[in-house]
This record gives sequence, C-alpha cells and structure tokens, in this order.
Amino acid sequence: MSPEAAQAPYDNVRSLHGDLAPLAGSKQPQDLDAEQSALGAMLLSAQAIADVIETMDPGDYYRPAHETIHRAICDLYDRGQSADPITVADHLGKRGDLGRVGGASYLHTLVQAVPTAANAEYYAEIVREKAERRRLIEAGTRLVQAASAPDTDADELRAAVLKQITELTARPAEASDEDAAPNGPPNALYDRRPGLHRPHRPGPTPHPDVFCGWLGETVRELDPTTEADPVAVLANLLSAAGAAIGRRPHLMIGNDRHPTLIWALTIGPTSSGRKGSATSTARRVLAEALPDFFGPEHTPRGLNSGEGLIEYVKDDESETASHASIDKRLWVLESEYAVTMSRGRREGSSLPGVLRQAWDGDSLGSMVRDSLKATDPHIAILGHITPEEFRAKMQDSEMAGGTYNRFLPMFCHRNLILPGSRGASPELVANLAAGWRTVLADASRVDQVHFSPAAWDLYCEEVYPALSDDSAGGVIAQFTARAAPYVQRVAMVYALCDHTDTISEAHMRAAWQLLNYARASAVHLLGDTTGDPKVNKLAEAVRAAGPDGLTSDRIRRLFKNTTRPERDRLVAELLDLPGYSRLQRATGGRPTTVVTYAG
Repeated sequence: MSPEAAQAPYDNVRSLHGDLAPLAGSKQPQDLDAEQSALGAMLLSAQAIADVIETMDPGDYYRPAHETIHRAICDLYDRGQSADPITVADHLGKRGDLGRVGGASYLHTLVQAVPTAANAEYYAEIVREKAERRRLIEAGTRLVQAASAPDTDADELRAAVLKQITELTARPAEASDEDAAPNGPPNALYDRRPGLHRPHRPGPTPHPDVFCGWLGETVRELDPTTEADPVAVLANLLSAAGAAIGRRPHLMIGNDRHPTLIWALTIGPTSSGRKGSATSTARRVLAEALPDFFGPEHTPRGLNSGEGLIEYVKDDESETASHASIDKRLWVLESEYAVTMSRGRREGSSLPGVLRQAWDGDSLGSMVRDSLKATDPHIAILGHITPEEFRAKMQDSEMAGGTYNRFLPMFCHRNLILPGSRGASPELVANLAAGWRTVLADASRVDQVHFSPAAWDLYCEEVYPALSDDSAGGVIAQFTARAAPYVQRVAMVYALCDHTDTISEAHMRAAWQLLNYARASAVHLLGDTTGDPKVNKLAEAVRAAGPDGLTSDRIRRLFKNTTRPERDRLVAELLDLPGYSRLQRATGGRPTTVVTYAG
C-alpha cells in the first residue's frame, strides 16, 4: 500500500525520534498498512477520528511522519474544522511539515488506501498493539544490555527487572488517585503509559490546549529528549520568541500599545524542577535558528539594578556602540531570581520602576543619571526560582507595587526520567531551527495584530469576565491582576508563531488556558497566603485533612469563638480559590458536608 515515492521523506525524519535498539537480526513490530488505513479513515470521517483518538496515542505510529499527520488531523478536529486531505495539507503547509510527511499527494494516497472508514477502530487497535510490542522489545533489550554488563550488581538488576515488569503490565487507567494528575483534563504530554518513566507530579497540570500550533509542535518534538516540564519549555519559547520578534508587531488594548513581551517565572524545586533544562532545551533550538540574537549581547544575566538594565540598551550613537544598544532587544535570563527580588526590595532601588516601564514597552530613564536613557527598548525576562524562595519573597508591599504581577508564574516539575538521554538529535534541532528561522523572520515584519471574529467573541463573552473576576481578593488576585491584557499578549505570540497576524479562536483558547495554569500555579505555591489570617488557617486545616475533607463540625471547633455567619464567610472566601470545593458525603444516615482540597 505504501508507494515507493513516499519512502524517502520518512527515511529523512526517522532519526528525529530516535530508533529503538532492535535485537540482532530482528525487525521491529509494525504494520504500515494499518497505520495508513487508520489515517485514511480519519481523513474520510469525523467519527473515525473520534474512534482512533480513543483507541491509540499519536506516539504509537512506527513512522514519525504518520504521527505528524495524526496530530494535524486532531488539531483541526479539536477546533471544530473539517479534516480532509485539502485542509490537512494546508495546515501542514503552514507549519512547514507538508514536505516532511510526503507532500499533499501522500494524503490522497492515504484516502485511496483505506478499505473502509468504518473499521478505523480496528486499524488503530492493530497500530497500538504493534507499538506495545516495540516497547516490550525496547525494555527487554535494555535489560539484556544491563545483564550483559560485567559491573552490574545482580540485586540491582533483579530490582530493575521487577520494576520494569510492573510498569509494562500496568495500564494508565490503573493509576492510583494519588498519582493522578490534578487539575484539568488528561494531557498526553503528562500521561502515564507503559515504557515511560514519569515521576509523581505534586502540582497542577496544564490544559492540553496550551500546546497549540507551532509552539506546541516544537514542545512535542522536543519532549522525548528532555526531563524538563513541557509547560516550562513552552514558557521559555514564548518569552524568547516574543523578545526575538521585536518591537514592531503589537496589539492595541484601549489606548495602550502592547508589544510581544512575555515575562515568566519558572518555579520548581532545585532537584526536581528541571528549570535550567527547560531553558537549555528551548534555547538550543532558537540559538541555532538565530545565533546572532541568542548570544551574550542580547541574552544577558544579572539584574543588579535599574541602571544596570538600562545600560544594556542605552542610547548610544558612537561608532563603538554595542549590538544591544542599536536594536534594543533583550532576553534576560535570571537563574537566581530570588536574588533579583531581594535587590528590588532595597530602599531606593530603581529596579522595580524600571521593570514596570520595560514590561509596558516604554522608553527607560534613570533619575540618578540624567544622561542614561534607552529609547524604545524591547526586553523580555525569564526567571528561575524555587517554591520556598518564591513564597518567602512574595510580600504584599511588593505585590501592591505592581512589579511581580507582570510575571506569569509557571510551576514546573521533572516530567520524565531519562538517565541515558543525550538530548535532541542534531537532525531534530536543525529541522526545528529551520522552521523557527522562518517563523521569527515573518513575525518581525508584522505591524498591528488583529482578532478573528470568533476569537474576539470568545474573549469578550468568556475570557474577559473570567479573568477580570477579583472576588477572591488577597495576594492571588493581586498577582493575576494583569491577566486580562496578558492573555491578549500571549495569544498574539501564539498567532505570530503560526505565520499569521490574526489571532484565531485556538490561539485565544491556548492563551486563556495558559493564564489559567499560571493562576493555578500561584494558588498551588501561595495557597496559604490569602491576605486573611483566618482564611489561611482554614486553608491549612483543609489541606491537612486530606481526601476526607473538613466537616462543618470540625470547622466550628477550629473557630470556636467565631459566629456562624463569620465561619460561613471564611468558607465562602476559601471556596473562591481554585482547588477548594464543598460536597456531601454519605454516612449511613444524614449526609455530612465537607470542604476538600484537590489542587
């Protein structure tokens, strides 16, 4: 069923995902006819798409090109758009993937090859079964190699064998409640599957919509090569791309001009956050795409003071002016952002004020040195910080100053365990870099960005009311005070990275879900800091109660000198925070009401 002409493109991309280590003389289990039939059925029938999605994962294909086609079909299906050979070819062409999958003619070949679309689920089951066999072979090969090594401890080998067997025999549906990913619908990049070593995730999981378009495609391609959190890689790409795109593209929000500046804080433990891995993963691709920008001139480290930041991009018309002084773009990387926050809190520090001006895209100036100024800078910042440092540094006075609500807090955690990983292959990096080179060049030539009617309706009717609700109060509300305009900025960068100057509904939904994840991250990290000591006390008690929750009687005893209306007020304020809920539990008699936390 596979035409000879289609073989070369597949061979070129095989190395992008890395080959399995086959046993000597054996052929990897595969059924290319079934793969083509599953895809052909999806191109013919929306019902077939639903059947295939429920049966198999995109990563089950033997040929990476088939996975790319599958994901493109799902992208269109998720947006409510038709997924046929014409629309899928257009979608792949916009992302630069059409040539890599064999061209538009191969999509028509897939349609002609399928016997009947009614058997889509059967074809997908064959593909899934072959993928499971490949994973078993891969696991067995690793164990054979480990057993053959003369320095392998026998006890350790036996333990590794038992662990591998347990993981391979477990089904995703059998994961315990403790291991289930909290917050949001299932996300393929975080799913537990046989053959994948995923540690338990203690915080929120992003909605799958955030991995939209070219940005999402880049994250998915890089995900198997790094232990970093996919959402942290995404945050790095958004921030770095916004900086590299430059000042010309913009949105008008009211009478304010908003540039493509995304500031993010990746927040995770030193040992398991993999914050640096996320930055190096994103930067490796972008540095190959634009080596002149992603060098030390435009990606400095060390925010010591407001004057120091201005110094990088100061107006300088001399013949010895630096590159940054000429084009004014910076992507500032801060691996120790807690130190920067401490510097900003010093009395008389100019850093908070300069940062506020920089986020707005305003010209920068120093009250200390009249001669020090920077006209039309374009500065994005990406910081790393641990949860402990983040909680310790977040003071109400800092929040009120409006400096740190310009950052999107992104909880991140190690997402894979890859003890032998050597990172992305040079071929994968080169392919992605070529795409990014075109993306960033096209985006930099755009002027004002606009909304599609569907995107604008979504923003006005759902996004703006949701993000403008400040009823929760406290530090969380202050931290996300700029969510409504920020969601438009993020949507703009999503759109520009998809070669368009028009924000689509998918871009708006992706940005909305990313802002929701930022808020969920803030709640997870600052959940015991609401601005009201009594609400903090109640939140701590509810968390300590675990899955059983806190009953009304226990709440009464916790606040025994408080009136019932006051207790009701405290519970109501707590329930306004994400992750907290009230439900009724059966007791054999009259149901009891409990307050629980599921963040």
